Amino acid sequence: MAFFELTGWPLFVVVAGAALALLAVTVVVLPRRRGPGLGKYLLQLVCVVLVVLLTLVGVFLKMNMDNQWYSSWGDLLSNGGGPVTTATVGAVPAAVTTPAKDLPHQPFTAAQTNPASSSFFGSQVDAASTSGQWVHFTLPGRESGITQDATAWLPPSYMAQPQRAYPVITAFTGFPGDVRTYTKAMDIGHHIRSAVSGGTMREAIVVIPDVYPGNNDTECVDSDHGRWETYVSKDVVSWIHENLRVSSDRAAWSTLGYSAGGWCSAMFAVRHPQIWSSSVNLAGYFAPMYSPGQQWKTADPAAYGLASVVRCDSPEVRLWFFSGGEDTVSVNAVHGFAPAVSAPTSLETNISQSGAHRVALWEAQLDSSLAWLGRTSPAFAPLPA
Repeated sequence: MAFFELTGWPLFVVVAGAALALLAVTVVVLPRRRGPGLGKYLLQLVCVVLVVLLTLVGVFLKMNMDNQWYSSWGDLLSNGGGPVTTATVGAVPAAVTTPAKDLPHQPFTAAQTNPASSSFFGSQVDAASTSGQWVHFTLPGRESGITQDATAWLPPSYMAQPQRAYPVITAFTGFPGDVRTYTKAMDIGHHIRSAVSGGTMREAIVVIPDVYPGNNDTECVDSDHGRWETYVSKDVVSWIHENLRVSSDRAAWSTLGYSAGGWCSAMFAVRHPQIWSSSVNLAGYFAPMYSPGQQWKTADPAAYGLASVVRCDSPEVRLWFFSGGEDTVSVNAVHGFAPAVSAPTSLETNISQSGAHRVALWEAQLDSSLAWLGRTSPAFAPLPA
């Protein structure tokens, strides 16, 4: 029944009302009951437990309405989004036949070849690591004036092959978001290791700048609330070149993000194709969608409408998009964006039969998105045995 829809107000009101009514019974009615024994106290205890449970259910329902984690009871009770429908718009990327063996790069510094000597994260490095490792540091912005925390994943061979250059993925969290979504919930390092062992891509570095500090929904744009696009496209990129062993070839640079981070991923690739050649967008969108009360002023708001940008500029970038079929915001966003795409821009859309806006769906698509990188970019393609 529509009345009991998981994302509807009626169900929330019923649950909240039941919790309030039961609370009133617990604190007003039951204490006035007379009678010997422990019966009334046990009844009070049961009522308290039920009030707590109903309160937790109410909080979940309200947060689910705000974030659209589960669009229906079926989505809540299912393990995934079902079959995925794939379509390509614009240029069709040719499958890589000759992977780039030695990636071009600038001469490496001593700190790059010996990560333990890095002034940013050297003390965290495990020189004996053969499974990859996370490091955390503060990344200063000389041009933007912004200084923020950042996290990087160094692949398994990074310590043992000091002269090797790697492709790099610049990744973005959603809003509100936490880097632990990548390091724990999604465990992108594990997925990269699996892709490498499965022969679908080569090892890559992942760098995750914090672009959503506190409760500031920056949308990664340059605005009156900070030059966040400049911070990433200038300061973060420069820092990566100066401190990590990455290739100078744009084919070795990709973005990746989920939800609001998916927007950032697409925006940086489309607006800065000279830096990033590809983008993975997990349930994001293609124009800024600010949180209530955070409509920041930008110098040219139209410049952030990516449909207009690709229609006018036709950047030579590859975009990979996924959304759950019941995630109406993301599905509508890609349907509005796709008609503007034409060669040499490439857009691959992947939409599951069901599923809303939640991490489990996106994590399940990491293998497919990483395999796409390895299939379409010679710099991410698996190295020959």
